[in-house]
Amino acid sequence: MIVDGIKASYGKDLIVDDISFEINKKEFTALLGLNGAGKTTLLKVICGLLKPISGQCLIDDININALKDKERARYISFMPQRNSIVYGSRVIDVVLMGATPYLGPFDTPSKEHRQMAYNILEKIEMESFADENFLYLSEGQKQLIIIARNLMQNSKVMLFDEPDSALDFNNSHMVLSKIREVVKKENKAGLITLHDPNMALNYCDRIIILKDKKMFADFNTHDIRDHFLKDIFEEIYGDIDIIEHKGKHMIIKNAI
Repeated sequence: MIVDGIKASYGKDLIVDDISFEINKKEFTALLGLNGAGKTTLLKVICGLLKPISGQCLIDDININALKDKERARYISFMPQRNSIVYGSRVIDVVLMGATPYLGPFDTPSKEHRQMAYNILEKIEMESFADENFLYLSEGQKQLIIIARNLMQNSKVMLFDEPDSALDFNNSHMVLSKIREVVKKENKAGLITLHDPNMALNYCDRIIILKDKKMFADFNTHDIRDHFLKDIFEEIYGDIDIIEHKGKHMIIKNAI
């Protein structure tokens, strides 16, 4: 996926300005920045929910922003912070919603689609919940089912907007681990917005940081040094220390 010169606003307020980067298959990239930095806005532009002032998003040399909604959904999926399911549905039926881009206006999922949905639930180890009411699941389990729905969509690029924001410590790590696994095993390009830089350092291959409406930093997490991280993240979070433990880096915010 190539993001090329994206500039976007809400009304007269410019939110992101001339953002460009490329994400390859099997690459899991985190998008970081303070509140208001434009992370969610950028995701919405990339997936077609918000029209940019200028710029484009290309997948296989196709301008995604120029496609109709159903056609675009075959190339790119989007997992928002909160799911919109407010009525009781079986888990398997929630996963089958991911087949919508491939169905006609009066079509229903086929037997083959249903088998595919069961297979996807097996991949994320949630097959035993297939006939359960989605609304009765834990928040972590719900997030896994939405990931399964996105897998059913079978897009080349998967976008995630703070999927861990409503989760406890254990579920946050479980969901991030599963998303990383999906991106790697299913040959996807993954882009996720996160608030916690330590989660990004722990699970992502690469980090892009937005600051003052622009791209402030872009680096690989597998080849970094403490002084580099300190210089970068102090610009965003203020007075911090960097700790290395078992080959992993952790950012500690010093008390104010």
